[in-house]
Amino acid sequence: MPEPADTGRRIKELRVSAGLTQHELAGAEMSASYISLVERGKRIPSGRALKILAERLGVGVTEISDGTEPAESPGRVRRLDLVGRLVAARRQWEGGDAEGALREFRALAGGEPSGPPDDVNTEAQLAIAEILGSLGRADEGAEVLLRMLDGLAPAAYAEARLRALIALADLLESAGRVQDGLRHALTGSLEAAAARAPGSAFHSVLVLDVLTRCAYWSGCAHWAPEPAEAGRPADGVLPGPRAGIALHRALDLWDRGEADRAAALLAETARRVTPAAGFRLWETVNGRHALVLLARGERAAARSIVERGLVVASVAQEADFPLWLTTAEAVCAEAAGDRERVAALGAQVAALPDTGRCHEKAAALSEIAAACARLGDRERAAGHFRYSADLFRRAQAYRHADRARERLTGLLEKRD
Repeated sequence: MPEPADTGRRIKELRVSAGLTQHELAGAEMSASYISLVERGKRIPSGRALKILAERLGVGVTEISDGTEPAESPGRVRRLDLVGRLVAARRQWEGGDAEGALREFRALAGGEPSGPPDDVNTEAQLAIAEILGSLGRADEGAEVLLRMLDGLAPAAYAEARLRALIALADLLESAGRVQDGLRHALTGSLEAAAARAPGSAFHSVLVLDVLTRCAYWSGCAHWAPEPAEAGRPADGVLPGPRAGIALHRALDLWDRGEADRAAALLAETARRVTPAAGFRLWETVNGRHALVLLARGERAAARSIVERGLVVASVAQEADFPLWLTTAEAVCAEAAGDRERVAALGAQVAALPDTGRCHEKAAALSEIAAACARLGDRERAAGHFRYSADLFRRAQAYRHADRARERLTGLLEKRD
């Protein structure tokens, strides 16, 4: 009888060669931590567990339990080839050849299934949608995900379906279709809540992140539940999804007039999030935090955040424009009475493409418009408010559009 360490080592070798993570191998029936214990020889898998693991690894049970090397069956050879092509396509994409990677992922998605569950096909379709979104072809990406969802009926815990719902909601929000994204995020949230299965907690956080974003911009922030406190670390680095949830909760608190709670939550989020969570998220958190500090009269602290953030953006040579750090810089210039600098930064933000997250651009322009108004530059302020309201309408962020129009009306009434 083989030792537990031998069985665990063999499972790990097969998992790595198949290109699977511990979470993917665990599926709905087990947990990633259980797989980790098995691979380290700390747990002996039951007969049922061995059978499930063998099916997912594409081998026979004896090839795991007796330590013999698996015969290279045609099915296994083909699967390893597909996984290799999947990895190569992703490297091609990360290397900057999006169109070439798109062709390879489409070839992988259009092939015959490599076995149940067909994770290669799933990964390929998700990658296709993400690449199309990054190329400004969100409608095409959404069609890919909708077709994928048509073939995935709701189940107790269908990971592929939940990932597709999260990806679709995220893609639509990124493309400035926040209410369309909200519908799919709500569906994903309901299905994740009903699952209550091992391995579903990770995706529950991802779906709550996109739900919180879409709900905030749709003007329905109360539709997103607060994240569970259990298991949340009190300190340390804040993962991207958690930081995104905290950011949009803080923005909602600020909009509702709960300035102290919003400032405290933003300060904690800014302290714990790093650029590793994603540059766009990191600079949004810091830029928004600086704006809150400016509104509370803490100019020196806000200016320090902006200067440090812009240095990081410059040194890291990030491709993304630092929208919120630039907006906070404009409000810092307004506090210093530098009208020309505010006008120049406002023109820079207004010249950004309207594609992508146009609701973010609209919100930034509203902040700069208010700064122009405080300096007495009413014509420029009115232009930014009008543009902001139009962008909010395009993004389906109608309550934010109404607020921009109200600020424009108030400005015009003061002038008259």
